[in-house]
Amino acid sequence: MLAEWSVSIILLNFGLNIHFYFRHKKQNAMKLGIFPIYMLAVSGLFSNCEKSSSSNGATEPCTTIEADSIAIGSKQLTLSDAARIIGQSVLLECNTFIQRGSTMEYKCAYTALAQDSRTGKTGKLYFMSEVYAGEDLAKTAYAEIYESNKRHKGVEIVPGLGDEAYYHSDSENFYFFLVRKNNKMFRLKLNKITSYSSVEDFKTVARLITDRI
Repeated sequence: MLAEWSVSIILLNFGLNIHFYFRHKKQNAMKLGIFPIYMLAVSGLFSNCEKSSSSNGATEPCTTIEADSIAIGSKQLTLSDAARIIGQSVLLECNTFIQRGSTMEYKCAYTALAQDSRTGKTGKLYFMSEVYAGEDLAKTAYAEIYESNKRHKGVEIVPGLGDEAYYHSDSENFYFFLVRKNNKMFRLKLNKITSYSSVEDFKTVARLITDRI
């Protein structure tokens, strides 16, 4: 809320300064020399707000590929799994491991090698799994994500998948799974659904991953 008020105040000041500048060019306190700096500050603020609004860590940009002996995401979601979901030959473009406090985080991402000529889209598959120090921590993390998304259209609880899971799709742009099993949790997202994509295979692979972790 404080950030929203800050944005509103800055926008109000910005609008007033612009109006005052063009109406009183000679007396305006915002001289042309500092005008670009002001613009940069405003644009920077919006950039930060946009970054902070992103809650899906699975889809953050990543181009690093680490050895799968350390970064095991590509073993939990394999190349063949990704090709099965996307429906085309795919490339592994990210595979990483990082420890955040007591939580171990594994990420990988695959992209189709060719654009779908029918939809003009290129399928991308994102995966992130986390291992928490205790089951209670995993439960809390799952609950926070689910509570913030449960009112969105297309969200449905999936019984019998891990200890708790939900599926979300708009049937046009993406498929998404969040699954918790004991002290582990993973997110699987197909971004940019194409004519080759298979929701049935997406759900099947989610079950395979659940068995692997």
